[in-house]
Amino acid sequence: MSGLLRFCGLTFDAPIPGTGPLGVPAIAVPASVALLPLARFGHELLRARRVRARHRGVLDMVGRRSARLRATVLDHDTPAAYCLPGRRPRIVVSAGALRLLSPAQLESVLEHERAHIAGRHHLALAAAEAFARVFRWLPLAREARAQTALLLEMAADDRALRRHPRQALASALYTMAAGHAPGGGAGHAPGGALTASGPGAVVRLRRMLDARRRPHPALCGAVVTVAAGLPLLPPLLGCAPGMG
Repeated sequence: MSGLLRFCGLTFDAPIPGTGPLGVPAIAVPASVALLPLARFGHELLRARRVRARHRGVLDMVGRRSARLRATVLDHDTPAAYCLPGRRPRIVVSAGALRLLSPAQLESVLEHERAHIAGRHHLALAAAEAFARVFRWLPLAREARAQTALLLEMAADDRALRRHPRQALASALYTMAAGHAPGGGAGHAPGGALTASGPGAVVRLRRMLDARRRPHPALCGAVVTVAAGLPLLPPLLGCAPGMG
């Protein structure tokens, strides 16, 4: 930090910019921009926790626990599987899914839901939702919310594919997505839940069935290097006047 300050032309005995009357708004505005999403993020976490707690209470009354599946079975004809993340995670699968899916398909779907829980994907969803609600006038905020949900589903797909065949998960996803299509059922996961047949089912199916080669390690290293260097750009740009 000391070297960075000297590089920017500042010393420890130099006055700190932004402490005068005109500098207060310059500090307050960026602070508000940072604090508002954080406050909304906490609100989204509490709201989703309350919704999940209410749904757990309903499942305790109408669902039955399966030790073999390590999930709660819900008597419903629509094929569905979802998880309730958090401190007391729970995986829910419908009787329709048990009836339509083969053992291999069912295990791949359950692994998909376990990936959501292990990765704590509900935190990323809450952050994207908070960002979208605070900056609702920005198209980027709305698009980030949708793309975050899709990318998290892809991440759960990738973890499930490490242990189960690609055809099993793809066929299970197709069966469950078809069951939620118009005329094929009216089941939806509750708020605060993450479902296997979630957003972008067609995109995820194409991605799973498209046999692409893995990227070259050099390309992966370049992407990681660029991603790690991006956070350093703002302080370097801010130091540009000091460099001059």
